[in-house]
Amino acid sequence: MRARWFPFLAGLAFSFRHLLAVDVDAEDFRRLVDRVAAQEEAIETFRSSVSQLRNDLARLRAENDKLKAQLDAPRNYATQDQITQLGQQLKEVEKNRTTDKQQILDALEKLKAAPPVVVPPPPAPVTVPPTRGSAGEKPPTGSGPANTEKPTPPADPGPELPSEFYEHVLAEGETLGAVLEAYNKTHGLKVRLAHVLKANPSIKDPKRLRVGQKIRIPAVK
Repeated sequence: MRARWFPFLAGLAFSFRHLLAVDVDAEDFRRLVDRVAAQEEAIETFRSSVSQLRNDLARLRAENDKLKAQLDAPRNYATQDQITQLGQQLKEVEKNRTTDKQQILDALEKLKAAPPVVVPPPPAPVTVPPTRGSAGEKPPTGSGPANTEKPTPPADPGPELPSEFYEHVLAEGETLGAVLEAYNKTHGLKVRLAHVLKANPSIKDPKRLRVGQKIRIPAVK
């Protein structure tokens, strides 16, 4: 760097000697001062660039050393036996998954071919005759006001149910409407929601069913 700036310094000294030898006015001297200031500013900028380059070089050397250390560090590679063992384990898992899937399909086929469960009809209601008075006579008539209240009509017993039922376990995502549609299509039934509600008194709200709940599907044809 000294060799680079030597011509400039030599020229500057020559300029000063020339100023001493000749008569220089104030304007020329100001220009010379500005030139010297510009040269000093250029030198400072060059020094800053050199310092920045040195810092970048040090950073690059540090990163290079770090990468070299990582490349030289020992690595844990899987051996051929470990890869072979992993492949065998994956094949065993796939085999078990295929077996489980086939077992599920077989169970569904057996469930579809199973006959409906026959539920015995409920016992007939027992009619209790009206009781008489203590002396065995009919209660007197005309002694009180006549009973003008209308008899309460009997409650609607709902649709008639057959004696055969299917038992269905509700799976996740199934709705009661979808279950009825599937049974009607698969077994040729004509079961409606009213039949299911009457066969399952515990169902209060058909929209609030839980997974795993057993539902009796009447075999309405």
